[in-house]
Amino acid sequence: MMDKEQFYPTPEDLAKELFQMADLRYTNTILEPSAGTGSLLEAFKKVNRYNDHYSFHCIEANKERQATLQGKDFPVIWDDFLTFAPLTPYQTILMNPPFSQGAKHLLKALQICAPGGQILCILNAETIKNPCTKERIALLAELEAQDEFEVKFKEQAFSDAERPSMVEVALIYVKKKAVSDRCVTFEHFKRRTERKQTEEPEETSITRYGEIPQLIDHYKAEVKTALALYDEMLHFERISLKGMDNYEKGVLTVEVNAVKGSNYFDTRINIVKKISYKYWKILLYSKELSSLLTGSVQNSYAEKLVEMADFEFNERNILQMKHDLSRNLLQNIDDAIMNVWETFTSRYAYTDYSKNIHYYTGWKTNNAFAVNKKVIIPLYAFDSWSGKFNPSYRVTSELSDIEKVMNFLDCGRTEAADMCYRMKEAEQTGENRNIDTKYFTVTLYKKGTCHLVFKDMELLKKFNLYAGRKKAWLPDDYGRKPYSHLSEEEKAVVDSFEGAKSYEDTYRNQAFYLPQNSDLLRLNPGNAA
Repeated sequence: MMDKEQFYPTPEDLAKELFQMADLRYTNTILEPSAGTGSLLEAFKKVNRYNDHYSFHCIEANKERQATLQGKDFPVIWDDFLTFAPLTPYQTILMNPPFSQGAKHLLKALQICAPGGQILCILNAETIKNPCTKERIALLAELEAQDEFEVKFKEQAFSDAERPSMVEVALIYVKKKAVSDRCVTFEHFKRRTERKQTEEPEETSITRYGEIPQLIDHYKAEVKTALALYDEMLHFERISLKGMDNYEKGVLTVEVNAVKGSNYFDTRINIVKKISYKYWKILLYSKELSSLLTGSVQNSYAEKLVEMADFEFNERNILQMKHDLSRNLLQNIDDAIMNVWETFTSRYAYTDYSKNIHYYTGWKTNNAFAVNKKVIIPLYAFDSWSGKFNPSYRVTSELSDIEKVMNFLDCGRTEAADMCYRMKEAEQTGENRNIDTKYFTVTLYKKGTCHLVFKDMELLKKFNLYAGRKKAWLPDDYGRKPYSHLSEEEKAVVDSFEGAKSYEDTYRNQAFYLPQNSDLLRLNPGNAA
């Protein structure tokens, strides 16, 4: 006689093979529709012995089997799976539905499975191999549309089961397609605040900062969204408290994560300040500003982020920040150049690092020196435990700061390059020697030294000229008149420092070799002067 209920308990070995198709360690609530006597859930509990954090739900139509499930502490929450309509979708569904209705049951499971959730299912293999009905065709289309879909066919899987069957089965794993992050309220405000694509902003505004106008639009939409959601949450909180005494909390509570060290009594102020803080931080570490600021300068501004969060992220305040940066940038450039020069010379002018410099007879002094083509500085780029080449953030940051200094001196002659990208690429390939960067090759040794070899001798000469003039080791009008017009004392300095031929090149190219700091700021690509 035909079994109308198609009750075939899942063999334990088959269940374990099914579980191997997915990672179920971080599952919470598990649903088994058409649960029978709970053989799938029992097998799951054996495989996952530490299962106290799991909750199990069952659906079963047969009254006797319902009682069996409840006796095993498996709650029966519904009887007919095809009419089941939960308000909360399930993250994990384990199922062995009736073979004759497999397509219909799996389609139902896809409906009630949460986005990003998992389904493990045992079907009659014909359901997949022979899509001869509209239901089967629709099922295959749905399975193919998910984030992951895997099927394994298995013959005679039920031949030795509690209720034997010679049917071939399909073990199916599905990871349901995740929903992209979408906030309807935010999208509403974003449409209202977005500037028209056809608008041509004035060249004198913040447009030279790249995508900052779009960032401002995003900021406005986020603030308006946060305030609207906050008000909506407050209204819902009042509704949820109706009928409850004064000592109970509502279903939801509103909590705002304020900026550390600035917790105002007015929650709305905290909301705006937290969002403002985030956008000022995005701007500070954006490509546009990062290309101008060395790590130390960037860190000094980062310490002021809490203060900056008091100001809205709008065009006026960004322009004020740009003005402050421009006012301080000249001194920052000078400090950065001299800091790198000190790093290459006196700071490490001993033992292994003594070859960094060569001495020359300076103006009114015998203790003048310049940077050689090859420079050695201490940098630890290998893991102290494994010995593996692993340049840290500090290593990359220090090399990036050197590159930024050279960017100012180079004034846009050299094609753009990215130190961070090159160091990441070197780490991935294990290439620690002769790493080709914008201005020099880099070799990092296990003993903790870094060898830099300059590729551009003109830039190295400009670097030394800049430092020599700052140190007053070169005459004030050095390079401003031809060699033949120099005094004997001045010629002695020139001869010791670079020689007559090189000096004539300096004299002919004063605009490049002897710039003012303002020239460095004006000429550097990416700067909005």
